Amino acid sequence: MAKEWFNDWFDENYLLIYKHRDMEDAGLQFNLILREVVPEKGWKILDLACGEGRYSYLFNNKGYNITGLDLSETLIKSGKEKFPGLKLRVCDMREISGNYDLILSLFTSFGYFEDEKEDRKVISGVYNSLNPRGLFWLDFFNSDFIKNTREKESSTRIIDGVVVKEERYIKGGRINKKIIIGSDSGKKEYFETVRMYSKNELVEMMNSNGLEVVKIFGDYTGSDWEEKSERVILVCRKVV
Repeated sequence: MAKEWFNDWFDENYLLIYKHRDMEDAGLQFNLILREVVPEKGWKILDLACGEGRYSYLFNNKGYNITGLDLSETLIKSGKEKFPGLKLRVCDMREISGNYDLILSLFTSFGYFEDEKEDRKVISGVYNSLNPRGLFWLDFFNSDFIKNTREKESSTRIIDGVVVKEERYIKGGRINKKIIIGSDSGKKEYFETVRMYSKNELVEMMNSNGLEVVKIFGDYTGSDWEEKSERVILVCRKVV
């Protein structure tokens, strides 16, 4: 990975492929956060790697003070057009700062970097940006589930008349995806790769950066985590 893949991927073609994501899907996790965290209306909330800001919109619509940050200028621009009035801005997740009561990392917006030290830098930044006893909500895929069900797969589909080919495979402790969009006469290729942290590795990373894991869920309905769970959702509290 000579070049960081995410600098190219989150553009208009990303929006095309994931246009099916809707508020109903985001609403499941939003409702879980409200139920389990019970954030106060006066809290400052950060939506880290917010994309277009689906989750930020839901919180803002309920009267919460939320800011969304994302590295992609394309996604931030699209979010501002789609959800006028949201506080969205471009920022690298490794460079966050501020004083927040709740920081959210949703829908596997973590593990992007080639060097694990960079992922740990993100968590260190989360710790430093939280107020005393502040909370961090991390939503990540369950590596055990991926290994058992999606070790290697490929698909071809047509979205708005555009051919999209995807190949997913595990290599080097990472889940990798090659995406080809368009025909041979005008195709564009992308690469996506995320480190496959286990539940225990994520917990260790939180603990070593001053964050105590207080709850663990296995899906967006709030089920207890099991090895067969699709997600690893950690609720962490800053240790003062």
